[in-house]
Amino acid sequence: MARVPDMGGLLGTVRDALRHVPTPALVVDVDALQANIEAMAAQAQQAGIQLRPHAKTHKTVEIAQRQLAAGARGVACATPLEILAMANGGVQDLLLTSPMQDVAKMPTLIVAARSAKLSVVVDHPSQIDLLRQQMPAGERPLTILIDVDVGQRRTGVCDVADSVALARLIKEWPGAGFGGLQGFAGQVQHVHDPVERRSGNAAVAAMLRSHAQALTESGFVVDDITGSGTGTFAFDVAGPFSELQVGSYIFMDADYGRVQDDEGALPFRRTLYVLATVTSVNRAGELTVDAGVKALALNGPLPDVFGGLPQGASYRFAGDEHGVISLPAGAAPPRPGQRVLIGATHCDPTVNLFSRLHAVSAEGAVDEWAIRARY
Repeated sequence: MARVPDMGGLLGTVRDALRHVPTPALVVDVDALQANIEAMAAQAQQAGIQLRPHAKTHKTVEIAQRQLAAGARGVACATPLEILAMANGGVQDLLLTSPMQDVAKMPTLIVAARSAKLSVVVDHPSQIDLLRQQMPAGERPLTILIDVDVGQRRTGVCDVADSVALARLIKEWPGAGFGGLQGFAGQVQHVHDPVERRSGNAAVAAMLRSHAQALTESGFVVDDITGSGTGTFAFDVAGPFSELQVGSYIFMDADYGRVQDDEGALPFRRTLYVLATVTSVNRAGELTVDAGVKALALNGPLPDVFGGLPQGASYRFAGDEHGVISLPAGAAPPRPGQRVLIGATHCDPTVNLFSRLHAVSAEGAVDEWAIRARY
């Protein structure tokens, strides 16, 4: 499991610092967060590879600025709204990592492109047509990368001939430049066993190399190959990637806490929690908290880290506003009104459930960071 700070000390600090904040509340251990940011930046710098952390994980300008200050080249975003939020926050180098086909999203992208260097990915000629029709002439040139399906079966071209054809279309547009390739292996990131994950990642690297080779042989310069993630970054620094789109390393949720490298847990700390209040203790061996599906993402393993409860406690969802936590045999129940910390399940959608993030330091200082560009 990813390293968990002393939960007793963290809980006491959070309880005091947020005593007037209603629960459920989203909390980040800001000292551990900063340590994670610096650790990943050091890994990238040591490997001589660029870092472009993914803002879909945190959706806050403040964390993006910390990542940039630590050496990140720019920021990756999943939606035009995230792109605009980051541009408005002063981020100058942005990549939209999802191919876009919705004309209604174009005005947001156009506004962002006026204040930041913008790159996008495509996997079909119609997306290039849309961009060409909608982007105003004479604006800052757009960088376009080709999204490659490296086995996730979500987006991306499936054949090297399609990559070459798209690159030719990009070349024909004076308002854009070909920037390279993107390949995100979501199907590999969460494989717990390092040997199995390394094997799956090798197949991804081979696919990207084949697309890059076909483009080079067709006369194109592949400046960047971007992608990777928290689960595979240690493998991807060896190539063919030139840039890492890591995201969850800053928080390390319940699933990434299980992912192992050759030395055990990944070298990052758990930092993201939901502060909840005990609302009912009437059933033997169980208690109810005010954090249910509106406070914790459903698409991940159940919470496995608790502050303020005995080791061996387990959580189950009990509706929109409630969660039920079972206690180990013989454990004394907490008092009604007591506050507990619940480790995040899947960090990205958990963040998206809240409007603000409470950043708490070891000294008890609190900053409130707006969570932006939510649906």
